[in-house]
Amino acid sequence: MSATDNKRILRKWLKALQAGDMETLLALQSKDCVWLLPGSKKLPWAGRWKGVQRQKTYLKRIAGAVDFGKQEFKEFIGEGARIVVTGQEIARSKPKGKRWNVTFAWAFTLKRGKVVAWEAFENTEIIAACY
Repeated sequence: MSATDNKRILRKWLKALQAGDMETLLALQSKDCVWLLPGSKKLPWAGRWKGVQRQKTYLKRIAGAVDFGKQEFKEFIGEGARIVVTGQEIARSKPKGKRWNVTFAWAFTLKRGKVVAWEAFENTEIIAACY
């Protein structure tokens, strides 16, 4: 698939992620898709999330831990199967009510029209300080 096709698929996948729409996520990703979200143990969503059950757990944890104020995707950069999305996130920790504002770069790999990997790069220390 072309980079244009992959960016279109990725936009749909990200919209489903924001909505917590597991059905659409599953339709747009491989069965063995891996999500890599680094960070300290203070962050309940940090870690490696492979497979449907683990990813459902991720979505529940993130919903219980974060109040998203703004999550904006600015650029979709890439060639072929590898797409990097840059953006900004303004959110608040639900347990302590502390707010963060970070920029991020999320790297995705797509194969045969499906997301097979997501790896997040962001300043997790700023976010961890809110927990």
